[in-house]
Amino acid sequence: MKAVWMRWFLVGLVALGGCLVPSLGAAAPIRPFSTVLLDPGHGGTDNGGMSRPLSGGRLLEKDLALDTARRVAQLLRARGFHVVMTRTDDRFVDLDERVRVANRLGPGAVAVSIHYNATGDRSIRGAETFFWHADSHGLATRIDRNLEAVVGGSGRGLVRRRLRLTRNPTIPAVLVECAYLTNAREARLVAQPQARERIAQAIADGIVEEARFGDEGIAAVPEIWAPLSRGSEVRKVSKQSRKKRHRKRHVSASIERVDRAKPFLAQAFLAASFVPR
Repeated sequence: MKAVWMRWFLVGLVALGGCLVPSLGAAAPIRPFSTVLLDPGHGGTDNGGMSRPLSGGRLLEKDLALDTARRVAQLLRARGFHVVMTRTDDRFVDLDERVRVANRLGPGAVAVSIHYNATGDRSIRGAETFFWHADSHGLATRIDRNLEAVVGGSGRGLVRRRLRLTRNPTIPAVLVECAYLTNAREARLVAQPQARERIAQAIADGIVEEARFGDEGIAAVPEIWAPLSRGSEVRKVSKQSRKKRHRKRHVSASIERVDRAKPFLAQAFLAASFVPR
């Protein structure tokens, strides 16, 4: 058994090129913020994921992400937040430019990237929320809890993963996958404007709760250092690919098994299993 744990540990370190250095001690709580960067995923020539044909045609992730982000923005502005958006229309914005926008905001801001998921396995459903930095854990947790009450859980829910929009920003940042467009039930759900309004309300509620309470009542996680996520790391596999989902599901299962017995090794495995976005 000891040899097995050591093999998993080495896999994680090798995958990161020996760059995994977890900090010691509890993470500091999130800093107070009044500015929120909303990042609608994809746009322009990049459609993102899509549903199977419905009565009104296929649902495109880029359209739903923008619609949801606009709704979140309206809700947050009504609560007194300053809201910045990386795009307000159907245009493509490079991932590194989205990160630059976040970093220009500086202290007092958080970033929330909004997406809808897709996979070759049509049975997979539910919301997922990604984070990397320890100071983003509370925000991700609160958004995920609220979103799952609307959409339902995926069995994965909160995921620590090194993505360009979770690792690279210097402000707390999370990426939200609101629902699976490739799941027939969820596609029909999010096709309804009322459902997208409830999703937007859930995201906004999570942000407001974090601004009000910080990380109070949420267990701290250690910081994990890793190099910046870069475009050259993106795997040339479609978001719709069954093979990609199969691989990610098996990696996630390995993480969950490790986490129950060896928390530190779980973090090593998590750091090694990213898919840059």
